[in-house]
Amino acid sequence: MPNPQREYVTHRVQTASPVELIRILYEAAVQSMDEAVRALRSGDILARGKAVTKTIEILSELRIALRYDVQQEYCTTLAGLYGYMQNQVIRAHSEQSESPLLEVSRLLQTLLDGWNGAMEKLNPNGEPSHDAAAAASATAGSARAFTEQNPYSSEPAGAGSHGRSWQL
Repeated sequence: MPNPQREYVTHRVQTASPVELIRILYEAAVQSMDEAVRALRSGDILARGKAVTKTIEILSELRIALRYDVQQEYCTTLAGLYGYMQNQVIRAHSEQSESPLLEVSRLLQTLLDGWNGAMEKLNPNGEPSHDAAAAASATAGSARAFTEQNPYSSEPAGAGSHGRSWQL
């Protein structure tokens, strides 16, 4: 039997631009974090495990999608943030702790909001407009601010955080 939701998602992914694919990944990660929190609260270990695994896989895909040739500093920052979120999700699952799941959910929502803002600044051809870099920098700025406080970051606090600009 055909599954309309699965068909919709398949069509959306197959017809999406690279920029839209990143949005889809962020949306799916936020959704899977919500599922993990619900499963933790209800005591459904299997559902929590599936949601945690899905989030970790999505974060891995986001890390793989980084384009170091375009903006190495932001990619390094985002890669560190993605790794931190993966560690937090694993820790939350093993410790059955809600607060790291909520933290990761908030971080993912911030990244999604920033990405949506950057996408709004793209022209119809999918190319950055004059203000697209500024819109995207809100996302990167949140990631940078987090990384500066991130105990898992390999960079010293505040290192290389000045004068950055993001290009889509």
